[in-house]
Amino acid sequence: MNTRKFVVVAASAALALGMGMAGPAAFAAAGGTGHTVTQTFHQHGTWVEPGDTDFCTGQTIAPTITGNEVSHVTYFTGSDEAWGTFTETGRATAVINGLTWSGKITIWGNFNVNQKNHNNTFTATFKLSATDPQSGAVYTEIGHETMHMGWNAVSDQPVVSFDKMWLTCNIPS
Repeated sequence: MNTRKFVVVAASAALALGMGMAGPAAFAAAGGTGHTVTQTFHQHGTWVEPGDTDFCTGQTIAPTITGNEVSHVTYFTGSDEAWGTFTETGRATAVINGLTWSGKITIWGNFNVNQKNHNNTFTATFKLSATDPQSGAVYTEIGHETMHMGWNAVSDQPVVSFDKMWLTCNIPS
């Protein structure tokens, strides 16, 4: 999976998960049409994220994250208007090309939807390193990506769309 596709899939999956988790509890909490329902979810500790893609090699990886994640969703019970955000930050470790990489990651995303327009924004920042135990060589993956898409009520195509990636890959050959 290419980086852009991974970013869109990851942002969409995280936001869909937040909306899916908010749905059942939200209907129970709803006070009728026109009211907003807000759900916030916190995750602290260590977890594995299978199916991620390494930005430098394109390999499918399953990083272990030790950190915090917060997802927040608000929506009107009687309309299609909704907005949400998530932030995940912490220390990550993953095996890439046979080496154990570790470092810091921060991932953030949001969406806003109403009858006139909607948008999605996603950012990822990471700095990982690995030391080859045989040669002592130190390798790094450092990067930042910002992706944004916005639509209006007239077109099903984005009216604004960009994906900016800054990436430095010093990986074993």
